[in-house]
Amino acid sequence: MKNLVVSLLLICNIGLLFSQNDLPQDTIKKMYKRADIIFTAVVVHETVVASTVGEERRMIDFDITEIQKGRDYSRLLVYTLNDTTSFIRGKEYLVFAQMNKHENRYQLFYSEQVCKSCTNYTIRKVYEIIDKTPFATIKKPREKTPWHERGCGCH
Repeated sequence: MKNLVVSLLLICNIGLLFSQNDLPQDTIKKMYKRADIIFTAVVVHETVVASTVGEERRMIDFDITEIQKGRDYSRLLVYTLNDTTSFIRGKEYLVFAQMNKHENRYQLFYSEQVCKSCTNYTIRKVYEIIDKTPFATIKKPREKTPWHERGCGCH
């Protein structure tokens, strides 16, 4: 039942924050295949924007620290539904997003906060997928944001 709920949320393109241990490995593989871009990044800014049809969305400005899949960007704007959990400015997140071809912008469908001192189950599984994918590369990390200002701050 738990896998069905997670799968339905992913199909509906809802960007929610889940606990790192809630995602089975096969779900992470499906998310990897579905995503047009996967990256870790520090939140620079978050704002609510209205669309032409009146629905509110949030726009999150990310300073990318590493790209696990997709094009090489240093900063990226990603959109999500307004009723999802908000992001904390200055904290680092692992982000899965898909290109919305009609609006020509990335739509977030999964994210979780990254902690350099914690287990980071999901990102470790993403690295395992990358290691098994032919020609996959992890883009070189960017050193713009000092390490002591990144992560969840739990240690």
